[in-house]
Amino acid sequence: MVFEYPVVKDVVLWDEYTAKIEAIASVDIRALVGGYLKSVNFKEGQDVKKGDLLFVIDPRPYEAALASAEAELAEAKAKVELARTNLDRAKELYAADVVAKEFLDTRNCEMLSSKAILASAEAKVRNAALNLEYTSIRAPMSGKISEAYVDIGNLIVADQTKLTRIVDNSSVQAYFELSERDVVAYRDCGLFEKINISAGTGPTIKLILFEHNDKVYQGVLNYYDNEISQESASLTMRADFDNSKKQLSSGMYGTVYVPGYTVKNAVLVPDAAIGTDLMSRYVMVVGDDNKVKYVPVEVGRLVGKYAIVNSGVSPKDKIVVAGLHRAVPGILVDPVQKTNDPVQKANDEK
Repeated sequence: MVFEYPVVKDVVLWDEYTAKIEAIASVDIRALVGGYLKSVNFKEGQDVKKGDLLFVIDPRPYEAALASAEAELAEAKAKVELARTNLDRAKELYAADVVAKEFLDTRNCEMLSSKAILASAEAKVRNAALNLEYTSIRAPMSGKISEAYVDIGNLIVADQTKLTRIVDNSSVQAYFELSERDVVAYRDCGLFEKINISAGTGPTIKLILFEHNDKVYQGVLNYYDNEISQESASLTMRADFDNSKKQLSSGMYGTVYVPGYTVKNAVLVPDAAIGTDLMSRYVMVVGDDNKVKYVPVEVGRLVGKYAIVNSGVSPKDKIVVAGLHRAVPGILVDPVQKTNDPVQKANDEK
């Protein structure tokens, strides 16, 4: 009969939540000016950098508008010079007492009016230049670009036509929800105090995807919402994961594991050694007289292949872990402590 003493150590309890993966940033590309699409300057699915040229809208109408605005500006500047000359002459005539004060006031008003017209013309030039610049549509951020949603020659409507989409997957974020009960529990154990939202730091958590459960990703729990949602009665949490290897994609789902309470001096017993009957959970224990005893236990959380036993056994109890089919209460046995030696282990389990 093989026995094993319970393991006593501090244990961190990890809680599981379903999480949705989202890109750290994404943007739908739309034009700020309208016109016919002249060129598409990327290949669908490629990585683009901030500032890369993506689309060009036919710039000729905007070039003409800029030329017209510049002509108006030149005219406005000429009028300002004329008004300034007239004002200077009026000041000289008024000083010589040749004209009345009203004549000087008229010239002064003409000067102010011409300056206002000049300011308006300058604004029109800036606006026309800006519209011309907007005909070259550039990437506002780096990331992976989708296909072009419109073809060359199509009419683009300003602020409406969706041209493409860029997603930055260099990092991803896992969003999940905490119940009110978990919020209170985490507040009591100090989890929220470890999260620094402004610095983007916090406890390390784990992520396993639903469809690819052979890989564990580590991230940082660094955000929680400022209130519990009225609709779902839950608190939104977020963790950031490095995605430099592009193994995670926006829209994936997985399970996140969050470190919660730390149980001090937890008594751990192999879960396989714990039985269940109609009355309770139990373990078989070898007593000091080498007789097997039936001992009811109160079982807590699982920690890997071990279970936390809240009551029923002590660290000095000899828990039967092999040969359980022969462990009948009251039977006299020759107990052997479990060993990690593979040959001895095989012999013990025969």
